[in-house]
Amino acid sequence: MTAEAGARRVRLTSTGGPEVLRVEPMPVPVPGPGQILITMEAAGVAFHDVTTRQGLTPGARPEVQGFDVVGHVARVGAGVTEFAAGQRVGALIGHGGYATHVLAPAGRAAPLPEGHPAEELDALVLNYLTAWQMFHRVAKPASGQAVLVLGAAGGVGSALGQIAHAAGVRVYGTSSPGRRARVEAGGATWVPDAAAVPEPVSATFDPVGGPSLARSRLATKPSGVVVSYGFSFATGAGYSRIGALARTAGALLRAKLTPGARVVVHAVERMVDKDPAGFRADLAGLVEQLAAGSIKPEVVTLPLDRAAEAHRRLENREVEGKLVLIP
Repeated sequence: MTAEAGARRVRLTSTGGPEVLRVEPMPVPVPGPGQILITMEAAGVAFHDVTTRQGLTPGARPEVQGFDVVGHVARVGAGVTEFAAGQRVGALIGHGGYATHVLAPAGRAAPLPEGHPAEELDALVLNYLTAWQMFHRVAKPASGQAVLVLGAAGGVGSALGQIAHAAGVRVYGTSSPGRRARVEAGGATWVPDAAAVPEPVSATFDPVGGPSLARSRLATKPSGVVVSYGFSFATGAGYSRIGALARTAGALLRAKLTPGARVVVHAVERMVDKDPAGFRADLAGLVEQLAAGSIKPEVVTLPLDRAAEAHRRLENREVEGKLVLIP
């Protein structure tokens, strides 16, 4: 590692509230074989980061959070031939993004064009990619069909609405009453909850998980699919990690054992690792839609040093669209 003035990161010191996030200087890492070093332009803040900070997410606690990042390649490690220093890229790294200098596996990086704001491109790397994969690769609704998007005012939810609209699919979207106008402005029909959908839908996209899956299945045609991609039900509910996982496992088991729409758990990292070329093709398709105006990310930016505030705002459901840290 090498020292560089101004290089810093936001370290997750322990589980707890946003105050456990600490800004500190960092040595600049050297990329190893198969890695690239990215000088960060934008790093996304995801709800997954909140549940990880709270100790609810399975797996080891990362030292530095940040699922997605956009920037320029500073150095490449041994064996990396698809990227060169100075190239703009987006990377789905899983952790490590809250830093001015970020290591990324080359297989989880994709080229990005100059000319677009970094924060908009970063919204594509996680939120829109997740939405695109769930819509086009998992659910695959046909033009003229209807889908239900839970949390339609959020980052992934609003992306789903735009992608569905571009594909000619009708959208019902849930949100708090205060966000109804935002959902409707995106072209969706607002409903207060899954029980209020006036017709069975072909697919439901559910970031809540746990007990929400049963309600989502009731709103979905028996031949349809519920795509589960989160477990926000556990946030602020007083569950331990084991308790939250037990409720999640129980809900998935009940879905398997009872008649109705099937449930598919979507993990964007798994799909990217399975098919890096598909990941790059999906991201290129999203960039094309961005350039054409078919999609338009709504992004809120905060400086890297205010990562704790970003967590508070996201945890309190105060953010509309994608929250991004910038250097």
